Amino acid sequence: MMLNKLGKPRKITQIIHNRKISWLELFYDLTFTIIIGRLTEGLVEDFSKMTIINSIVIFGWFFWSWHETSGYFDNHGTNSALNVGIINVQIIFTAVAALFIPEGLAGHYHNLIWAMLPIEMMLIFVWYTISHFDTAHGPASKIWASVYGVALLILVIGTLIPSRFQCLVMLGVLVMNFGVVFVAQNALKREYRRTGLPYVVKDSLIERYGLMTMIALGEIIASLYAVTNHARLGELVKFILGIILTALIAAVYYQVIGELHIKLRSPVQTMAVRWLFLIEIYFVLLDGVLLQLVLTSEVLSVKVTFIMVLFVSLLLMWVIQQLTIAEDSFKSPRGIGFFTIELIIFLVTALFPSIWMMAAIDLLLFIVNFQYHQRVEKAI
Repeated sequence: MMLNKLGKPRKITQIIHNRKISWLELFYDLTFTIIIGRLTEGLVEDFSKMTIINSIVIFGWFFWSWHETSGYFDNHGTNSALNVGIINVQIIFTAVAALFIPEGLAGHYHNLIWAMLPIEMMLIFVWYTISHFDTAHGPASKIWASVYGVALLILVIGTLIPSRFQCLVMLGVLVMNFGVVFVAQNALKREYRRTGLPYVVKDSLIERYGLMTMIALGEIIASLYAVTNHARLGELVKFILGIILTALIAAVYYQVIGELHIKLRSPVQTMAVRWLFLIEIYFVLLDGVLLQLVLTSEVLSVKVTFIMVLFVSLLLMWVIQQLTIAEDSFKSPRGIGFFTIELIIFLVTALFPSIWMMAAIDLLLFIVNFQYHQRVEKAI
Protein backbone atom coordinates (compact mmCIF):
# COMPACT_ATOMS: atom_id res chain seq x y z
CA MET A 1 0.00 0.00 0.00
CA MET A 2 1.22 3.50 -0.86
CA LEU A 3 0.89 4.71 2.76
CA ASN A 4 3.23 1.96 3.97
CA LYS A 5 5.87 2.97 1.41
CA LEU A 6 5.73 6.59 2.55
CA GLY A 7 6.35 5.64 6.17
CA LYS A 8 4.19 5.36 9.24
CA PRO A 9 3.13 7.99 11.77
CA ARG A 10 4.29 7.44 15.33
CA LYS A 11 1.70 5.74 17.54
CA ILE A 12 0.25 7.85 20.33
CA THR A 13 1.71 5.44 22.89
CA GLN A 14 5.23 5.94 21.47
CA ILE A 15 5.97 8.99 23.60
CA ILE A 16 9.22 10.86 22.98
CA HIS A 17 10.30 12.33 26.31
CA ASN A 18 11.89 15.80 26.25
CA ARG A 19 11.04 16.05 22.55
CA LYS A 20 12.56 19.02 20.77
CA ILE A 21 10.67 21.01 18.15
CA SER A 22 11.87 20.09 14.66
CA TRP A 23 13.04 22.62 12.08
CA LEU A 24 10.04 21.69 9.94
CA GLU A 25 7.62 22.60 12.74
CA LEU A 26 9.44 25.91 13.20
CA PHE A 27 9.18 26.64 9.49
CA TYR A 28 5.46 25.83 9.56
CA ASP A 29 4.97 28.17 12.53
CA LEU A 30 6.82 31.00 10.79
CA THR A 31 4.35 30.74 7.90
CA PHE A 32 1.78 32.16 10.30
CA THR A 33 3.71 35.41 10.46
CA ILE A 34 1.93 36.13 7.16
CA ILE A 35 -1.48 35.38 8.70
CA ILE A 36 -0.90 37.58 11.74
CA GLY A 37 0.55 40.37 9.61
CA ARG A 38 -2.33 40.44 7.13
CA LEU A 39 -4.95 40.33 9.88
CA THR A 40 -3.17 43.16 11.70
CA GLU A 41 -3.01 45.32 8.56
CA GLY A 42 -6.68 44.78 7.78
CA LEU A 43 -7.82 45.59 11.31
CA VAL A 44 -5.71 48.75 11.48
CA GLU A 45 -7.21 49.95 8.19
CA ASP A 46 -10.78 49.32 9.34
CA PHE A 47 -11.23 48.69 13.06
CA SER A 48 -15.00 48.20 12.95
CA LYS A 49 -17.38 45.68 14.50
CA MET A 50 -17.81 43.65 11.30
CA THR A 51 -14.08 43.60 10.57
CA ILE A 52 -13.41 42.33 14.10
CA ILE A 53 -16.04 39.58 13.68
CA ASN A 54 -14.56 38.61 10.31
CA SER A 55 -11.06 38.61 11.81
CA ILE A 56 -12.18 36.23 14.56
CA VAL A 57 -13.63 33.81 11.99
CA ILE A 58 -10.55 33.99 9.77
CA PHE A 59 -8.13 33.73 12.70
CA GLY A 60 -10.14 30.76 13.98
CA TRP A 61 -9.89 28.93 10.67
CA PHE A 62 -6.17 29.40 10.17
CA PHE A 63 -5.30 28.60 13.76
CA TRP A 64 -7.65 25.63 13.88
CA SER A 65 -5.60 24.15 11.04
CA TRP A 66 -2.35 25.01 12.88
CA HIS A 67 -3.79 23.63 16.13
CA GLU A 68 -4.71 20.32 14.47
CA THR A 69 -1.54 19.93 12.41
CA SER A 70 0.64 20.79 15.42
CA GLY A 71 -1.24 18.34 17.65
CA TYR A 72 -0.88 15.63 15.02
CA PHE A 73 2.84 16.23 14.63
CA ASP A 74 3.38 16.34 18.40
CA ASN A 75 1.67 12.97 18.95
CA HIS A 76 2.47 11.20 15.69
CA GLY A 77 5.34 13.07 14.05
CA THR A 78 8.31 11.24 12.53
CA ASN A 79 10.85 12.00 9.83
CA SER A 80 8.96 9.79 7.38
CA ALA A 81 8.17 11.03 3.88
CA LEU A 82 4.48 10.94 4.83
CA ASN A 83 4.82 13.38 7.72
CA VAL A 84 7.25 15.66 5.91
CA GLY A 85 4.84 15.74 2.99
CA ILE A 86 1.83 16.52 5.20
CA ILE A 87 3.40 19.51 6.90
CA ASN A 88 4.89 20.90 3.66
CA VAL A 89 1.56 20.61 1.88
CA GLN A 90 -0.09 22.40 4.83
CA ILE A 91 2.47 25.20 4.49
CA ILE A 92 1.55 25.61 0.80
CA PHE A 93 -2.20 25.48 1.44
CA THR A 94 -1.88 27.99 4.29
CA ALA A 95 0.19 30.42 2.22
CA VAL A 96 -2.31 30.28 -0.66
CA ALA A 97 -5.29 30.78 1.66
CA ALA A 98 -3.59 33.84 3.19
CA LEU A 99 -3.96 35.60 -0.17
CA PHE A 100 -7.69 35.93 0.48
CA ILE A 101 -7.54 37.33 4.02
CA PRO A 102 -8.22 40.94 2.90
CA GLU A 103 -11.32 39.75 1.01
CA GLY A 104 -12.50 37.85 4.07
CA LEU A 105 -12.01 40.85 6.35
CA ALA A 106 -14.23 42.81 3.96
CA GLY A 107 -16.91 40.13 4.29
CA HIS A 108 -16.29 38.32 1.00
CA TYR A 109 -15.66 34.65 1.83
CA HIS A 110 -16.14 32.88 -1.50
CA ASN A 111 -12.45 32.52 -2.40
CA LEU A 112 -11.47 31.87 1.21
CA ILE A 113 -13.92 28.96 1.42
CA TRP A 114 -12.35 27.43 -1.68
CA ALA A 115 -8.90 27.95 -0.15
CA MET A 116 -9.93 26.23 3.08
CA LEU A 117 -11.35 23.15 1.33
CA PRO A 118 -7.92 21.52 0.69
CA ILE A 119 -6.87 22.24 4.29
CA GLU A 120 -10.00 20.49 5.55
CA MET A 121 -9.38 17.59 3.16
CA MET A 122 -5.78 17.28 4.30
CA LEU A 123 -6.84 16.96 7.94
CA ILE A 124 -9.45 14.35 7.00
CA PHE A 125 -6.62 12.42 5.34
CA VAL A 126 -4.40 12.90 8.42
CA TRP A 127 -6.94 11.44 10.84
CA TYR A 128 -7.92 8.66 8.44
CA THR A 129 -4.24 7.72 8.21
CA ILE A 130 -3.93 7.64 12.01
CA SER A 131 -6.97 5.37 12.27
CA HIS A 132 -5.26 3.00 9.83
CA PHE A 133 -1.87 2.81 11.58
CA ASP A 134 -2.66 3.41 15.27
CA THR A 135 -5.17 0.92 16.69
CA ALA A 136 -5.19 2.60 20.12
CA HIS A 137 -6.00 6.04 18.71
CA GLY A 138 -8.04 4.67 15.82
CA PRO A 139 -11.62 5.00 17.20
CA ALA A 140 -11.18 8.67 18.13
CA SER A 141 -9.34 9.39 14.87
CA LYS A 142 -12.23 7.94 12.85
CA ILE A 143 -14.64 10.27 14.66
CA TRP A 144 -12.35 13.21 13.88
CA ALA A 145 -12.20 12.24 10.19
CA SER A 146 -15.98 11.68 10.02
CA VAL A 147 -16.89 15.03 11.60
CA TYR A 148 -14.42 16.80 9.33
CA GLY A 149 -15.98 14.96 6.38
CA VAL A 150 -19.38 16.45 7.25
CA ALA A 151 -17.72 19.84 7.70
CA LEU A 152 -16.14 19.50 4.24
CA LEU A 153 -19.55 18.77 2.69
CA ILE A 154 -21.05 21.87 4.32
CA LEU A 155 -18.12 23.96 3.07
CA VAL A 156 -18.73 22.74 -0.49
CA ILE A 157 -22.39 23.70 -0.16
CA GLY A 158 -21.21 27.06 1.19
CA THR A 159 -19.54 27.85 -2.13
CA LEU A 160 -22.96 27.71 -3.81
CA ILE A 161 -24.96 29.98 -1.53
CA PRO A 162 -25.23 33.81 -1.63
CA SER A 163 -22.15 35.60 -0.29
CA ARG A 164 -24.04 37.30 2.54
CA PHE A 165 -24.56 33.89 4.19
CA GLN A 166 -21.04 32.55 3.68
CA CYS A 167 -19.69 34.07 6.90
CA LEU A 168 -22.31 32.07 8.82
CA VAL A 169 -21.25 28.90 6.98
CA MET A 170 -17.61 29.52 7.83
CA LEU A 171 -18.50 30.21 11.46
CA GLY A 172 -20.75 27.14 11.74
CA VAL A 173 -18.16 24.79 10.24
CA LEU A 174 -15.47 26.32 12.44
CA VAL A 175 -17.56 25.50 15.53
CA MET A 176 -17.94 21.93 14.21
CA ASN A 177 -14.20 21.61 13.68
CA PHE A 178 -13.35 22.81 17.17
CA GLY A 179 -16.27 20.97 18.78
CA VAL A 180 -15.32 17.51 17.50
CA VAL A 181 -13.77 16.75 20.91
CA PHE A 182 -17.25 16.73 22.46
CA VAL A 183 -18.33 14.03 20.01
CA ALA A 184 -15.14 12.02 20.50
CA GLN A 185 -14.66 12.45 24.25
CA ASN A 186 -16.05 9.02 25.24
CA ALA A 187 -13.79 7.29 22.72
CA LEU A 188 -10.85 9.32 24.03
CA LYS A 189 -11.64 8.41 27.65
CA ARG A 190 -11.71 4.70 26.77
CA GLU A 191 -8.46 5.08 24.85
CA TYR A 192 -6.68 6.84 27.71
CA ARG A 193 -7.94 4.31 30.28
CA ARG A 194 -6.76 1.43 28.10
CA THR A 195 -3.32 2.90 27.35
CA GLY A 196 -2.74 4.56 30.74
CA LEU A 197 -1.82 7.85 29.07
CA PRO A 198 -2.24 11.02 31.16
CA TYR A 199 -4.31 14.00 30.04
CA VAL A 200 -1.59 16.53 29.34
CA VAL A 201 -0.65 19.39 27.09
CA LYS A 202 2.91 18.29 26.33
CA ASP A 203 5.80 20.64 27.04
CA SER A 204 6.75 20.63 23.35
CA LEU A 205 3.24 21.79 22.43
CA ILE A 206 3.27 24.49 25.13
CA GLU A 207 6.53 25.63 23.55
CA ARG A 208 4.78 25.83 20.16
CA TYR A 209 2.03 28.03 21.63
CA GLY A 210 4.70 30.18 23.22
CA LEU A 211 6.52 30.50 19.91
CA MET A 212 3.31 31.53 18.15
CA THR A 213 2.65 34.13 20.86
CA MET A 214 6.17 35.48 20.37
CA ILE A 215 5.52 35.69 16.62
CA ALA A 216 2.43 37.79 17.39
CA LEU A 217 4.50 39.98 19.73
CA GLY A 218 7.17 40.31 17.06
CA GLU A 219 4.50 41.54 14.65
CA ILE A 220 3.67 44.28 17.17
CA ILE A 221 7.27 45.54 17.02
CA ALA A 222 7.33 45.29 13.21
CA SER A 223 4.07 47.23 12.95
CA LEU A 224 5.44 50.08 15.09
CA TYR A 225 7.73 51.04 12.20
CA ALA A 226 4.69 51.70 9.99
CA VAL A 227 3.29 54.41 12.26
CA THR A 228 6.44 56.08 13.55
CA ASN A 229 8.20 59.15 12.18
CA HIS A 230 11.62 58.80 13.78
CA ALA A 231 12.48 62.41 12.95
CA ARG A 232 10.06 63.58 15.64
CA LEU A 233 11.23 63.15 19.22
CA GLY A 234 7.72 62.52 20.59
CA GLU A 235 7.04 59.74 18.10
CA LEU A 236 10.47 58.23 18.70
CA VAL A 237 9.73 58.10 22.44
CA LYS A 238 6.37 56.42 21.73
CA PHE A 239 8.16 53.91 19.51
CA ILE A 240 10.61 53.05 22.29
CA LEU A 241 7.80 52.81 24.85
CA GLY A 242 5.93 50.49 22.46
CA ILE A 243 8.91 48.15 22.21
CA ILE A 244 9.30 48.17 26.00
CA LEU A 245 5.58 47.38 26.35
CA THR A 246 5.92 44.43 23.97
CA ALA A 247 8.94 43.11 25.87
CA LEU A 248 7.09 43.40 29.18
CA ILE A 249 4.07 41.49 27.83
CA ALA A 250 6.48 38.75 26.72
CA ALA A 251 8.07 38.77 30.19
CA VAL A 252 4.67 38.35 31.87
CA TYR A 253 3.86 35.48 29.49
CA TYR A 254 7.01 33.56 30.31
CA GLN A 255 6.80 34.29 34.04
CA VAL A 256 3.23 32.98 34.22
CA ILE A 257 3.17 30.25 31.57
CA GLY A 258 6.74 29.49 30.56
CA GLU A 259 7.43 26.83 33.21
CA LEU A 260 4.00 25.16 33.33
CA HIS A 261 3.68 21.38 33.07
CA ILE A 262 0.01 20.97 32.28
CA LYS A 263 -1.89 17.94 33.58
CA LEU A 264 -5.67 17.76 33.42
CA ARG A 265 -8.54 15.36 34.07
CA SER A 266 -10.43 14.93 30.79
CA PRO A 267 -10.05 15.32 27.02
CA VAL A 268 -12.42 18.30 27.01
CA GLN A 269 -10.38 20.08 29.72
CA THR A 270 -7.19 19.41 27.77
CA MET A 271 -8.66 20.80 24.56
CA ALA A 272 -10.18 23.80 26.39
CA VAL A 273 -6.75 24.82 27.71
CA ARG A 274 -5.37 24.57 24.17
CA TRP A 275 -8.21 26.83 22.99
CA LEU A 276 -7.28 29.36 25.67
CA PHE A 277 -3.76 29.51 24.25
CA LEU A 278 -5.25 30.33 20.83
CA ILE A 279 -7.49 33.02 22.32
CA GLU A 280 -4.42 34.47 24.03
CA ILE A 281 -2.64 34.69 20.66
CA TYR A 282 -5.63 36.53 19.17
CA PHE A 283 -5.70 39.06 22.00
CA VAL A 284 -1.96 39.66 21.60
CA LEU A 285 -2.67 40.32 17.91
CA LEU A 286 -5.35 42.84 18.98
CA ASP A 287 -2.83 44.44 21.35
CA GLY A 288 -0.68 45.20 18.32
CA VAL A 289 -3.59 46.58 16.30
CA LEU A 290 -4.75 48.89 19.07
CA LEU A 291 -1.23 49.99 19.95
CA GLN A 292 -0.87 51.29 16.39
CA LEU A 293 -4.19 53.12 16.72
CA VAL A 294 -3.17 54.61 20.08
CA LEU A 295 0.09 55.88 18.59
CA THR A 296 -1.83 57.81 15.93
CA SER A 297 -4.87 58.91 17.93
CA GLU A 298 -5.76 60.60 21.21
CA VAL A 299 -9.38 59.37 21.07
CA LEU A 300 -10.42 58.21 24.55
CA SER A 301 -12.50 55.26 23.29
CA VAL A 302 -9.49 53.90 21.38
CA LYS A 303 -7.26 54.16 24.44
CA VAL A 304 -9.87 52.52 26.69
CA THR A 305 -10.32 49.69 24.17
CA PHE A 306 -6.55 49.20 24.04
CA ILE A 307 -6.35 48.99 27.83
CA MET A 308 -9.26 46.54 28.04
CA VAL A 309 -7.74 44.26 25.40
CA LEU A 310 -4.31 44.45 27.06
CA PHE A 311 -5.88 43.63 30.42
CA VAL A 312 -7.74 40.62 28.99
CA SER A 313 -4.56 39.32 27.33
CA LEU A 314 -2.76 39.49 30.71
CA LEU A 315 -5.72 37.98 32.56
CA LEU A 316 -5.88 35.05 30.14
CA MET A 317 -2.30 34.13 30.99
CA TRP A 318 -3.24 33.95 34.67
CA VAL A 319 -6.41 31.95 33.89
CA ILE A 320 -4.41 29.37 31.92
CA GLN A 321 -2.04 29.01 34.85
CA GLN A 322 -4.80 28.69 37.45
CA LEU A 323 -6.82 26.14 35.45
CA THR A 324 -3.89 23.76 35.13
CA ILE A 325 -2.13 21.46 37.56
CA ALA A 326 1.48 22.54 37.45
CA GLU A 327 4.19 20.41 38.96
CA ASP A 328 7.22 22.23 40.34
CA SER A 329 5.62 25.50 39.30
CA PHE A 330 4.63 28.48 41.39
CA LYS A 331 0.93 29.31 41.26
CA SER A 332 0.04 32.93 41.81
CA PRO A 333 -2.28 33.70 44.76
CA ARG A 334 -3.62 36.74 42.94
CA GLY A 335 -7.39 36.81 42.61
CA ILE A 336 -10.27 38.97 41.47
CA GLY A 337 -9.39 41.79 43.88
CA PHE A 338 -5.88 42.20 42.49
CA PHE A 339 -7.06 42.24 38.89
CA THR A 340 -9.89 44.67 39.66
CA ILE A 341 -7.40 47.14 41.14
CA GLU A 342 -5.03 46.58 38.22
CA LEU A 343 -7.84 47.27 35.71
CA ILE A 344 -8.90 50.46 37.49
CA ILE A 345 -5.32 51.78 37.49
CA PHE A 346 -4.94 50.87 33.82
CA LEU A 347 -8.18 52.68 32.95
CA VAL A 348 -7.09 55.81 34.80
CA THR A 349 -4.05 56.01 32.53
CA ALA A 350 -6.40 56.39 29.53
CA LEU A 351 -7.03 59.95 30.71
CA PHE A 352 -3.36 60.82 30.09
CA PRO A 353 -1.91 61.85 26.72
CA SER A 354 -0.93 58.68 24.85
CA ILE A 355 2.81 59.10 25.48
CA TRP A 356 2.26 59.36 29.24
CA MET A 357 -0.34 56.59 29.17
CA MET A 358 2.18 54.23 27.56
CA ALA A 359 4.89 55.26 30.03
CA ALA A 360 2.53 54.59 32.95
CA ILE A 361 1.47 51.19 31.57
CA ASP A 362 5.12 50.23 31.03
CA LEU A 363 5.86 51.15 34.64
CA LEU A 364 2.87 49.17 35.93
CA LEU A 365 3.86 46.11 33.90
CA PHE A 366 7.43 46.40 35.15
CA ILE A 367 6.13 46.39 38.75
CA VAL A 368 3.88 43.40 38.02
CA ASN A 369 6.84 41.50 36.53
CA PHE A 370 9.10 42.40 39.44
CA GLN A 371 6.53 41.39 42.08
CA TYR A 372 5.77 38.15 40.32
CA HIS A 373 9.46 37.33 40.03
CA GLN A 374 9.93 38.03 43.75
CA ARG A 375 7.08 35.70 44.68
CA VAL A 376 8.46 32.96 42.47
CA GLU A 377 11.88 33.35 44.10
CA LYS A 378 10.32 33.05 47.58
CA ALA A 379 8.33 29.99 46.54
CA ILE A 380 11.40 28.13 45.31
